[in-house]
Amino acid sequence: MLKLSNVSITYNDKAVLDKLELTANIGEIIGVAAPNGTGKSTMFNVMANFVKPDSGHVLFDGKYAYRNEKEELLIHKQLCTFPEQKDLFGELSGVDHLKLYANMWKGSAKHVPAVIERLQMGNYVKRKVRTYSLGMRQRLCFAMMMAADTPVILLDEVMNGLDVDNVALLSECLMEMKKDKLIFVASHLLSNLDLYADRVLFLKDGKFVHEHKFTGENDVYLKIETTPEKYEILKEKEKLPLGHIYLANHLLCIPLQGMSTAEQTKWIERMLDYNEKEMTVGPLGTVEYYDKFYSKNA
Repeated sequence: MLKLSNVSITYNDKAVLDKLELTANIGEIIGVAAPNGTGKSTMFNVMANFVKPDSGHVLFDGKYAYRNEKEELLIHKQLCTFPEQKDLFGELSGVDHLKLYANMWKGSAKHVPAVIERLQMGNYVKRKVRTYSLGMRQRLCFAMMMAADTPVILLDEVMNGLDVDNVALLSECLMEMKKDKLIFVASHLLSNLDLYADRVLFLKDGKFVHEHKFTGENDVYLKIETTPEKYEILKEKEKLPLGHIYLANHLLCIPLQGMSTAEQTKWIERMLDYNEKEMTVGPLGTVEYYDKFYSKNA
């Protein structure tokens, strides 16, 4: 278990993290969605003890915190952060990097061949990293996390520079890994988070403004693509239900929860004249919540 308690950090009189609270457990993949500069990386750096908070603390397993060198070592045996491509060694091979991470955290490199096979790296992993493309480097960085095999993993923009096939491959690996791990993923591939995350946290003004859970029931909306002009006309002609949302000047979301089937049908029929592209019914996804909290009109 990992717990953030009352974590605050201020830079140049701006609260980057403001009394942040979070409890997370093994068996979860937690997505973090927010624009650049809103504190995602700072939060990860606090979790990894790369940055000390002005107040508050991080607690592991209900008892360990970054209080002294002994506890710091105990925590770092359990936690690994996603390496940056600039930190790779150009003259070493991919295998060298994987063995380095495996030996540092696991004390053995016996599982490295299985990691190479799972990530389909056999055709290039013995070459020097300076010969790798950006996508190959990114896949190597992910493979290094798999080689470390720690219970807690922090992934910041893990899908950067990857093509569709490799995004799918890494997503599959994340779902396989989560049964005995706690994995945090900060990503701008928002719809991709919906595929594997158990919940997505939205960070704004130093706080979590929303937690989108994929387990349990979520509110269902009628979603209509319509222009701002048509939305203004619609507001004048129709009494829109309480709780409706107009996202990023293009998507009207009408809550259907609590309506009878007849009422839901009436709203669908009414909206046909205002719909520009397509009309769908379902819960809001990560992309839509992102528009809700971070669009210019939010």
